[in-house]
Amino acid sequence: MKKVVSISLIATLILYLFLLPRYLLIDDVVALYIFPVVLFGGISTIIYGVKRIFKQVSYGRRIQRSLVVACAFQLLMAGLVSWSLTPRYFAREKVVADIDYAVRVMEDVHPNLYATISKKEFDAATDSLKRTLPVKVSHVEAYKILRKVFAQIRDGHTGAGWNFSYNPFSILFRKTLPYRLAVEGNRLFVVQNNFYRKNIPIGSEILKINGHPADQCIRQISKLISYENTPFRNDLLSSPGLWALWNNFHDFEITYKPVGSDIPRTIRTSGGLISNLMALRKNIGTDYTFRVLPGNIGLINFNHFRHPEKFKVFLDSTFRSIRDKNVTDLIIDIRRNGGGNSMLGNELMQYISPNSFRMTDSIQIKISNEVMERNQLAWIDTAQYKPGMVYHYRDTSNIKLRQNPLRFSGNTYLLIGGKTYSSATLFTSAFQCFHAGKIIGTETGGLTVCYGDVYTFLLPNTKYNMRVSYKKFFNAGGIDNGRGIIPDYVVGNSFEDDRRGIDRVMEYTVQLIEQRRN
Repeated sequence: MKKVVSISLIATLILYLFLLPRYLLIDDVVALYIFPVVLFGGISTIIYGVKRIFKQVSYGRRIQRSLVVACAFQLLMAGLVSWSLTPRYFAREKVVADIDYAVRVMEDVHPNLYATISKKEFDAATDSLKRTLPVKVSHVEAYKILRKVFAQIRDGHTGAGWNFSYNPFSILFRKTLPYRLAVEGNRLFVVQNNFYRKNIPIGSEILKINGHPADQCIRQISKLISYENTPFRNDLLSSPGLWALWNNFHDFEITYKPVGSDIPRTIRTSGGLISNLMALRKNIGTDYTFRVLPGNIGLINFNHFRHPEKFKVFLDSTFRSIRDKNVTDLIIDIRRNGGGNSMLGNELMQYISPNSFRMTDSIQIKISNEVMERNQLAWIDTAQYKPGMVYHYRDTSNIKLRQNPLRFSGNTYLLIGGKTYSSATLFTSAFQCFHAGKIIGTETGGLTVCYGDVYTFLLPNTKYNMRVSYKKFFNAGGIDNGRGIIPDYVVGNSFEDDRRGIDRVMEYTVQLIEQRRN
């Protein structure tokens, strides 16, 4: 046993001195060392301490076994890290073939792939990007080139999915930006730290990244994003993972100006396992919550259109509470809602709409062999509509209001913003069109006429996941002008407001309620 322990400890020492520092930050190396020792050593100590109360137990052998288990766990973790982060390469011809394959599929499936860029311009730009590829292409560069090619389409539902470095584990171990940023005009600001050391004070302005001015960085990274309008783009640019991809998961050299100072400072930094886990923890919010604000004002925070059965239970409980507490003014906040299952919007409208309603005026559906093979168009007469044709569905009948003793009859206020997208925009259109209440905030990130409902497919060589819209939605009251929904009262938070914890949109809404009451 002593030999096994010695070999295990020596192997672990070599691992942490030579192998893991190639991939991880020193904080992460230490964390991966401490965690198994505390986990297995601590549990073993408790178990054998309890056993010693009742009978004589040899601690020495038990501790040796715990060390072996801890070492084995660390070796397993090291294997996972090494496998996740070891570069994979593709021949240039394979990546080019995948691009061409994706273009063919998207042309077959999308209702109008070249709505915002001509095919001639797209092909010329794509050929130019292909020529930049080296003979041997890393999986990260292959992914970036795919994002750049299809970002030209300017459809948020069409392009490369989040294929982080070829497998689902790697993003946890990758070097990422340990801060969450906010874009205001052509300027960048720090709004969140995800690291315990090398923090940048909240509110500091980023002047340069890797020697490039902030506005130039924004233009460069925007080429990796498929977006419809600037508010939605700015929201996407807050993602630390996106900045990490742009920087090829290397260290960042950041020049910033702290709040209240004119003296720039420069640091070299990057986040790893710890900061990535912190970022996930800080940004995983609840789907929907309800509380009563001072003044007996109800507030529903609605962050995700998902889990419809759970949402039905939430609505029943919430509006029962609203009735019992005699709430007469209700705020629904969907400023951070990026969409999901649109059926949740239908269900919420049953509680707040004074009229029958519909979500869309019409839908255009592209008929294709790819989508038909998955039985996604089974309700369309494919004998009449052949691949390549567009099926036009006009929604002329409204969804009738069912009997609902919990239907709210007070004043409803909907808060929207740049992150309000997809199904959340669809819901906002119905809310506005059928006069369910007043809308406060800024223009939605989603358009009132947009593409959506995705067909997903894998590329044959790189195996990256792609997606493409196969429907064009004309939201209720929507106008095909490339704009989102403009609220009744345009009110926005500046970066300085966010830094100081001030919510101008919420404050304005509460003031509006108080004025109406008086």
